[in-house]
Amino acid sequence: MISLLAFSLLGAALAPAFAVTTATELTQKHASNSEQHEAGSSNLTAYENFDQHVVTKDIATSLAFPKALTTVIDKAQASTHILIVTRDGELVIIDNKGESARFSLMLDDLYTKGQGGVLDILIPSQFPEDRTVLLSYSKGSDSANRLAIVKGQLSLTSGITNIQPVFALAQAKDTPVHYGGKLLQLEGSALHTKQGFLVTTGDGFDYREQAQVISSQLGKVLGFTIDGKPLANPPFPDNPFIFSIGHRNPQGLVEGSDGNLFLHEHGPDGGDEVNLLQQGANYGWPVVTLGKDYSGARISPFSTYPGMTGPIVDWTPSIAPSSMIYYSHGRFPMLANTLLVTSLKAKALYAVRAVSNEYISTKIFEGPGERLRDIALDHQGNLLLLTDGENGRVIEVSPRGN
Repeated sequence: MISLLAFSLLGAALAPAFAVTTATELTQKHASNSEQHEAGSSNLTAYENFDQHVVTKDIATSLAFPKALTTVIDKAQASTHILIVTRDGELVIIDNKGESARFSLMLDDLYTKGQGGVLDILIPSQFPEDRTVLLSYSKGSDSANRLAIVKGQLSLTSGITNIQPVFALAQAKDTPVHYGGKLLQLEGSALHTKQGFLVTTGDGFDYREQAQVISSQLGKVLGFTIDGKPLANPPFPDNPFIFSIGHRNPQGLVEGSDGNLFLHEHGPDGGDEVNLLQQGANYGWPVVTLGKDYSGARISPFSTYPGMTGPIVDWTPSIAPSSMIYYSHGRFPMLANTLLVTSLKAKALYAVRAVSNEYISTKIFEGPGERLRDIALDHQGNLLLLTDGENGRVIEVSPRGN
């Protein structure tokens, strides 16, 4: 537990940063219980009985500890290739005929204990003209491991080759948990061109105070270019890779159609969050949290703190949010302009939407009854859900009757 004295010292140390990172006040909706949202969400009746209006089918099975999936969509051919990366460094590619191929990822010093391993894969929008793709993974050993980003050349018939480092976190840790690792290309954002990328980093669990320390890259969102350089005009010149601070273990990161950035992260026992991500902002962890320690002890006396930005959605009890997309396809009209969040603990899909200047969370689908690790779309706008564990699946969710 962090003492009040530590908070005081922390505030003094970060006072210059607060002057830079003062965030716009947000209209917030703190959901003390996600079920209360569902009971009181009269404006979200379009979601009612969503799971009764869809059909599901398995696209892939027997995936050993899958961590992320993405798609390559060929609009001209009306086809989708599905790509899955597994914890232990395997790339699975499923073509438009449903046939799969498996390839080993040649990742230097891959560390797979705990929550480690391959964490995410990102295919930039320039593909296939530029075949460069990004991977995040944990590297190192029990005593010194860290998040790393690499790039390689993707072929849908031969996997990813010519893998080269982009950058790795400067700080190593001795815990096998809380890596973050979610990748995002900045496309519609006014902040940067398509050459800019973000990656989330976790606090390392035992290093949670580092989320508030500017000299540390733990508990942050980092901005970088494909060549491993920091983005232009960084809000923290002394550590120019830092985009935002005060995060615990963020695993969801998307850009909306209007350029807004949304991030979700795991709280401790409660306090899972969705945040409206702003460059230079401080999201409070561990000074501010609506959750508590797994032991039951209070982590912080503060639910708000000057200069720190609160969440737009809070899940207490925890749902363990694992990934997120922004849905804008016409396949499911009721989901238009909605954040879709997968969850591990709740084993369900949640919809988050702005209603009357508040963000409301609604559980809409729990058909598989399994921990949901990731979500993507195919060329038709159907949902692709990746389940977690030693026998993971890719499940297609499509409208009934289509």
